[in-house]
Amino acid sequence: MRSSNRSRRVLQLFALLAAAALVAAACGDGDDESSGSGAEPDTGAAEPAADSEPAAEPPAEPAAEPYRVALLIPGTSDDASWSNAWADGAAAADAGNDDVVVEIVEALPEVDDFIQQGGAFAGDGYDLILMADGRMVDAARTVAEQFPGTIVCQMPHQPESTDGNPDNLCYVDIAQHHANFFTGVIAALVSDTGRVASINGFGFPGLTRQPETFHLGARCVNPDIEFSQQYINTWTDTAAAKAAAQAEIASGADVIMAATDQAVLGVISAAQEAEGTVWVIPSYYDSFEVAPDVVLTSAVHGLQDVAAALIDQGLNGQIPTAAFIDFTAQNTPGISAAPLYDNAGALDAEGKAVFDELEAKVRSGEIMIPDETVGDNPVGVEGAGGEIGLAAIGCG
Repeated sequence: MRSSNRSRRVLQLFALLAAAALVAAACGDGDDESSGSGAEPDTGAAEPAADSEPAAEPPAEPAAEPYRVALLIPGTSDDASWSNAWADGAAAADAGNDDVVVEIVEALPEVDDFIQQGGAFAGDGYDLILMADGRMVDAARTVAEQFPGTIVCQMPHQPESTDGNPDNLCYVDIAQHHANFFTGVIAALVSDTGRVASINGFGFPGLTRQPETFHLGARCVNPDIEFSQQYINTWTDTAAAKAAAQAEIASGADVIMAATDQAVLGVISAAQEAEGTVWVIPSYYDSFEVAPDVVLTSAVHGLQDVAAALIDQGLNGQIPTAAFIDFTAQNTPGISAAPLYDNAGALDAEGKAVFDELEAKVRSGEIMIPDETVGDNPVGVEGAGGEIGLAAIGCG
């Protein structure tokens, strides 16, 4: 789209310069004719020099069109969770670069919504569509096939192969589960009951890997840790999340991770109403300020960094054809466990040293956290976190 605009500008400039040259030639011809006629009376005024006319200003080149991006998210941009993190990153890219314009469409619950909105933006000539929902693998391909002039990136997803994908289709994986592994380590270190739990949105590999590696990280510290989980099949229903969390608390869980969107507020409410100390570990976004009394840490997935990086790569033509782009704890420091802030006392010095050692091993590759669908010991299947041999990944 940009190259055709530049071509039109060049043709327009040549046309304007040619017209200016014709005008100048015509004026020169007139001067020659008058000089060949009879002498003009002397008026005492000096004749202007032939070249004293000011040169015509070249036409200003039109401003380049901005790089237009549409971000499609399942939740809201202020939900203190998944969608909030993506929106923050995209907004920062928009605010930090005059050549970028970002439109954010919130609260898209279904595949058809993503296809409709993605197609509308692509049809309007947008340069990049970001579908930030792990369920939208086929939706992204549909829009990419229909609009080959627009790059469509969907995340998180790790394809087994990119063979046969449209050139403008981009799959992005963020090793979110590395952050969940980190928070699983913390959960096992602070749990008094020896039982931790997770409340999850929907069951698909990109989501399932999160509670499974939370369990795996907890086992890396305490191989005998008890773990239970529930899928509530919603991102936003706080009542469903609260009921599920209350059931886990009643079963003895005193640390609960939430792998869902704004429904995490229901988990927080259950923890606040519980007798005794129950910690909550939200995912996707540093949520300490939401509930400092019960939020211990957060599984921060670096989504702000990833959103900004993708927009910058698109703007600079750095997204490869039929791309797969992988962000991990080894190349993305933003994939992390959030600080404990005022609750740092929940983790003693010995526990802090254990966490620091295990985090360093993950970032160096000494501990290899499995992927969700490829390689050995994939964690995209429910129950995998309790079955993987700890020695096989470098724990213990």
